[in-house]
Amino acid sequence: MLRRSGVYIVNEPQLPDDTAEEEEDSKTGGKSNDEKKLNMEEEGNAKNGEEMAGNTDTLPIDTSTPIPETKPKKQKQRVPSVYRSALVKLVCGIYALIIVVLGVVFAVATSLTAIERVHRYYLEVFLVYLYATSLAILLYFLLCLLHGIKVKNNFYENNFRVSIRNDGSVNKSPTASPLPVRATADDKTPLDQQKESNAEQISLTAISYQSNLELPPPGGVAHVGEGINFYLRLGALAFAFGSVTLDGLHIATYFETITTETCESEIFILVYVMHLLFTFVQTFFIFKNHKLVINKQKPFVRFGMMHLMATNICVLIVTAVMETNEDYRLQSYIVNNVTLEGTKSCYEEVTLARSASPYLFPCTIIYSIIGAGIIYRLYQYIGVRIKQRWPSHTSFTSSAPTGASAIDCDKANKGLFLGLLVAVFTLIAIATFFVFESRLQDMFTAVKVLFTTEIVLMIITGLGIAWGYIRLSKLKFITSQFLSVDSVLLLVALAGSYIYLCFKLIAVSTSLQGNVAGILSLITTIFSICQITEQTVFILDGLCRCAENDNQMMQKPGRAVVTFLLVCNLALWVVSMFEVKKTRVVRLHEEFYGILAWNIITHLCVPLIIFFRFHSAICLSKMWYNAYQKEKTT
Repeated sequence: MLRRSGVYIVNEPQLPDDTAEEEEDSKTGGKSNDEKKLNMEEEGNAKNGEEMAGNTDTLPIDTSTPIPETKPKKQKQRVPSVYRSALVKLVCGIYALIIVVLGVVFAVATSLTAIERVHRYYLEVFLVYLYATSLAILLYFLLCLLHGIKVKNNFYENNFRVSIRNDGSVNKSPTASPLPVRATADDKTPLDQQKESNAEQISLTAISYQSNLELPPPGGVAHVGEGINFYLRLGALAFAFGSVTLDGLHIATYFETITTETCESEIFILVYVMHLLFTFVQTFFIFKNHKLVINKQKPFVRFGMMHLMATNICVLIVTAVMETNEDYRLQSYIVNNVTLEGTKSCYEEVTLARSASPYLFPCTIIYSIIGAGIIYRLYQYIGVRIKQRWPSHTSFTSSAPTGASAIDCDKANKGLFLGLLVAVFTLIAIATFFVFESRLQDMFTAVKVLFTTEIVLMIITGLGIAWGYIRLSKLKFITSQFLSVDSVLLLVALAGSYIYLCFKLIAVSTSLQGNVAGILSLITTIFSICQITEQTVFILDGLCRCAENDNQMMQKPGRAVVTFLLVCNLALWVVSMFEVKKTRVVRLHEEFYGILAWNIITHLCVPLIIFFRFHSAICLSKMWYNAYQKEKTT
C-alpha cells in the first residue's frame, strides 16, 4: 500500500465521567461510596498511627481514653444485574408471545364466525391497541430518548497527532492508542507539501492502534451498531408505500360505497388510519436509526422493542388471514350468487380496494417481515457496549469523504448488459401476457407465455449460478458473516417458497390431465425448487466471501455473474407478482385442495415467494460490493 509522509491528526476519545467512575468502581471491587470513605479514613488513621509511632519520644500517648471502634455499614444487597436483565427479557418475551397468540386467535375467530354486516369488534379493538401503543413507543423514542442525538459515525475529539516519516517510522504522542485518521490540509508542513508536489510515495506497514472507548456509555445512546443493508431499508420503504396505498384505498371505500354498506365494521376505518400512521412512523424510525445502540432505560426500551416486533408479526398474520377470508367469501358469492330476499350483498359492488388488494396486500406482509427483522436486530443491541476502533489505515490519503465508498461498474459491464437483455425479454413477455389476457380474452395463451418466460429464466439463472460459484470460490471465506440478518430473512422466505412449491407439485402431479398449461406448470415448479435451492446456497456462501489480496480486489472474479444474477432476480420478482393470476387460470390446484384451502396457501406463501426474489436481489447487491473488499478487522 503506497502512502505519503506527513502529519495526521488522530481523534482520541474522552471517557465520560460516569464511565470513569464505573472503571474506578470496578478497580475497587465495586465498593459503595460509604465503603470508600471508610477505607480512606482507615488509611488516614493508619498513617497517623505510623507517624505517632515514629515520634514516641516527642509525642506522649494518652492511653486512658479508649479509641471507639468504627463499625462498617452493612451494604444493601442488590439484585444482580444479570438476573434482572434476564428477568426483563423473559417478561418481554412472554408479553410478545401473548400478543401474537391473541392476534392469531382474534383473526381466525373473526374469519370463522363473521356474518355479513354483523361484527363483534374484538379484533378491531385489539388492533387499535397495538397501533396506538406502538405509535406512543415510537414517538417516545424519537422525541424523548433520541432527542439531541445526531446520527454520526465518530465520537472523538482531537487531542493528539501521529506523524509518519519517509522511512516508515511512526511518531505518536504519549496518549495515542487508536488507529490514525486522515489529516487536513492545514496540518501539513512545508516539507510535506514539497514531497507531495514531487509525488514521492512510500510503502507503509499497516498500523493498528486500538481505542479503549466503549460506546454507548451508561445512560447513553449511539449509532454504532451493525448497520442494516441500505437496499433492504430501501425495500422496506417501497413496500411501506404499497401498504399505505392499500390503507388509503380502504379508507376511500367508505366514501365510494354510498348505496351499499361495506363488509367491514364501522370502526375499521380507524384501524386503517392507525395502521397507516404506524407504518409511516416506523419506517422513518428504522430507516434513520438502524445502527441504534441504547444503554439507558433498558427495561422500558426492551418492552417497547418487543411490542413493536410483536405488532409487526400480528399485522402479518391478521393481513394474511383476513385477506384469505375476504377472497374466499367473494369467490363463494360469485360461484353461488345467493343473496337473501330484500337484501343486497356487500360483495356485489367491486370497489377499488377490492380490485387492488390481490396486488398490494403482499406489500403489507413483506413490510412486516422486514420490520420485525430490523426491530429484533435493534433489540439485540440494547445494553451492548461496542468497542470503537479507528478507521482503517487505507483512509490516510483517500480522497473520498469519510464513510463514503466508491461504487462503479468495474468488471461488471458484461453481466449488466446481458441482464438488461434478459429484463427486456421479460418485459416483452409480460406485455404479451396482458395483450392476451385483457384484449384477446385468451387466458390460456397468456399463461403459457408467462410459464415459458419463467422456465427460460430458471434455466439461464441456474447456469449463471453454477458459473458464479466456480468464480467466487477463489475468494476468501469468513465465518463472521454467517447467518447475518440478510441470511435469516432469506431463509424465512425460502421456507415459504418451499411450502408453496411442494403444495403445487403435489396438486399438479396428481391431477395432471395432459393439457399444455398443466405440463408447463409442472416443469416450472420442478425448475423453481432446484433454482431457489441452488441460488440460496450460492448467496449464503457469497455473503461470507471477501478478497484475500490486492490482486483479487483488482480482478474481481465473478462480479459480472453476480450483476447478471441480480438483474435476473429483479425480472423474476416482476413475474412472481402474477402468481395468483396464473393459478386462477390453471385451476388444478384449486380443484385439488378446494377454494378455502387453496386461498389459505396462496395468501400465506405467495408473499414469501415475492419477498424471496426481491431479497435475493438485495443480497446479491451486497455481494456485488462486499465480496471484493478485504476483510474488516475487528
